[in-house]
Amino acid sequence: MLRYVWDPFIRIFHWSLVGAFAYAFYTHASIWDQLHHTYAGYVAGTLIIARIVWGLIATGYANFQSFPLNPIWAAKYFWRLLHGTAKHYVGHNPIGSIAIYAMLALGILAVGSGCVTYNDGWGFIDSEMSETLHAYVTWIWLAVVCVHVFGVIFESIIHHDNLIWAMITGCKRVCKIDERQARKKIR
Repeated sequence: MLRYVWDPFIRIFHWSLVGAFAYAFYTHASIWDQLHHTYAGYVAGTLIIARIVWGLIATGYANFQSFPLNPIWAAKYFWRLLHGTAKHYVGHNPIGSIAIYAMLALGILAVGSGCVTYNDGWGFIDSEMSETLHAYVTWIWLAVVCVHVFGVIFESIIHHDNLIWAMITGCKRVCKIDERQARKKIR
């Protein structure tokens, strides 16, 4: 049985951020592409701000309350995943929620430090320091994105659910047990 999980805003945000991040990373090393890199960063920053607002006002699985940041739940879920007893989540699982919050926070830091760097520190911030911060944060963001992609593929295999396709169509496979747990809000 399929269930509509990801609304159009979330899907458009997700793939637009993928594109903006990829393009910014592609153009980061070229002096000639610096303006393109900057515009891609502004697009990424705008998308992240819009996602945060949407996470506060939206209903359903897009709302931040539906996937709270809880490292203890994530550790338990990871332990169960290693032992083959992890349950299938309709929305984000506890590890996925940590990845989402980490990517949003790193995105804000990357875009913010990039703005400071591009504007030469606005006259009162050391632009070399902000450039170094921008580089490190962006590479850490890339590492978290890679772990996220690996986790999506791993979760798709373990739970026999194509999560990439779900982020395209908005629909995700749900079994009857998952549906009952979603109604009870059991974590």
